[in-house]
Parts: sequence; C-alpha cells; structure tokens
Amino acid sequence: MTKNAEPERIIKEHRKWTQWIQTPKKLRLGNLVLTNRRLMFLNVIQSSPEVTESIKKLADAPMEVVLNHAFKLNGDNFQIPLSAIAGLKIGAYNWTPIPHVCLSIVFFDGNSTRSRMVAFQFIRPYKQTIFKPEIILLFEWIREIKKAIRSAETG
Repeated sequence: MTKNAEPERIIKEHRKWTQWIQTPKKLRLGNLVLTNRRLMFLNVIQSSPEVTESIKKLADAPMEVVLNHAFKLNGDNFQIPLSAIAGLKIGAYNWTPIPHVCLSIVFFDGNSTRSRMVAFQFIRPYKQTIFKPEIILLFEWIREIKKAIRSAETG
C-alpha cells in the first residue's frame, strides 16, 4: 500500500471497449480504470494459461496489488496519478465523414514542465447509445475524475 491510508479502490471503469486514440489511425483497445489514486489504461491482452493462473492467485489480494499486476501484463499500459491531471475536456477527432467525441485528458508526465494529452473514445453497443448518448457518458467520466481528484487532494 502507498502512503495514502485509504486502500486503493476502483471508482469507475469502462471495460473492453475503450479506445486510446494515439493518432487518428493508431488506436489501442482496452479498459479505462479510475481509482481513488490514478487513472489507468490497460490494453487488451491475449489470455493464456499462465495469465489465468496468475490472476487466480490474486483472488484475495488487495485491489492495489491486482491493478499493479494487470498493469505489468502489457508494456503499453499506462497510468496517470490523479495529482498529475491538469485538465479534462470533451474533444473531437476524425471529422470525416462525421465527428467522433472523446475524453481528452491533459497531464504532466513526471518531473517535466511540459504537459501531454491523451484521448479516449468509449465504444458501446448501439442500444446503449440510444438510451445514454456518448456525450452524457463523457460528462459522467469528467465529473467522476474531478471528484476523485478533489477527494485525493483533501484525503
């Protein structure tokens, strides 16, 4: 466990169908996970007996241990500490033929004074999109991330 007294817990996640938009033509598919300490993107991995066995061993482990293990399963996974997030907004990309909305996150990487930005698109079945449009889902994510940041600052 880290210096925080409260154990790490998952606040929100969008499983299987989150695209990390590195460029309009380079997309990665995975899970976006918000915890009370960090925001993580976990790339989809190929299941194997070794992976399944290692996950079974973590059945009773604290959430922080499980997330750290999942993070190490793919070298392209990344995480952003909540304290490093500098801005959140709804962005748009790939304007042709129609624009797609995405969650854009500006953050500071390590000790650098330059900020970076990452963008995520949530892919959902058509029926879910009818009942809850994409824009509403993005606003919910922004609200939850801001709430987690405030909680981490005061906690």
